[in-house]
Amino acid sequence: MIEGKTKRIEVLDDPTLVRITTKDSLTANDAAIQADLPVAEDKTSQNCSVMFHLKQAGIPVAYKIRNNETSFIAKKCKMIPVECVMRRRAFGSYLKREPSKTSGDIFDPLLTEFFHKNAIVGNEMMSEDKARELYLRDGKWTETVYTDPLIEPSTDTWLLFPPKEPRYDMQPLKYIRPEVDAVTLEYIRTSLMIPCFEILEKAWKKFDVDLIDMKIEIGIDEENKELVIADVIDNDSWRLWPNGDPKQQLDKQSFRDGEALTEVQEKYRIVTQYTEKF
Repeated sequence: MIEGKTKRIEVLDDPTLVRITTKDSLTANDAAIQADLPVAEDKTSQNCSVMFHLKQAGIPVAYKIRNNETSFIAKKCKMIPVECVMRRRAFGSYLKREPSKTSGDIFDPLLTEFFHKNAIVGNEMMSEDKARELYLRDGKWTETVYTDPLIEPSTDTWLLFPPKEPRYDMQPLKYIRPEVDAVTLEYIRTSLMIPCFEILEKAWKKFDVDLIDMKIEIGIDEENKELVIADVIDNDSWRLWPNGDPKQQLDKQSFRDGEALTEVQEKYRIVTQYTEKF
């Protein structure tokens, strides 16, 4: 059905289910950086452990069961084109939008943000895959492309802003009709995003590892129309700092930072060992 650089999604004989297969590949910076690395089994194990843990805690998830070493079965969902981000500490693109903040500032209550999955080029919205196909050459954009634009929702309009510019300089890139209504968006925030983060944050605390931030995507289960976490949650999805120290990071940020691939792979193995104990 769908095949990308890091995973493949196939419809099964049962039309309500899909099989999601993870590839031995990592990407970063809008897929401008890509490396083949044997992490598919680790990422699959991580996701299955995390999803089972969330499911046991009563969080609605699309995940059903592990299929083999590198794939799992999930409910077929209609995806909402929104990336849901939760932050316990200030880091990453947030600091570019809020330069007055300090790296590691703690958010209590949890900070939640929404980003659109489509890219914006000029006044046109398109999928990130199409934007990369048209405008990404040798790891550089040939046009000004805004991926993951920040959503500022209101009742009948969503304003989309550059995600990595200081907020005081921000000008709306585009106005669009909401992908979901305000009630649904609030349900996603309070009943899926926040509980998901807090459950996993508590699980990581047992190992003295701080969950800094994470992102998930939401879908509508096509069989019963229920909103569920319809995503892969693995070491690409979050930031993890053992003992609260960013220098000990265990997540994909080390790949973005250019660490040796052998070290990156070892970190994925360590995270697998932890998540199996959730």
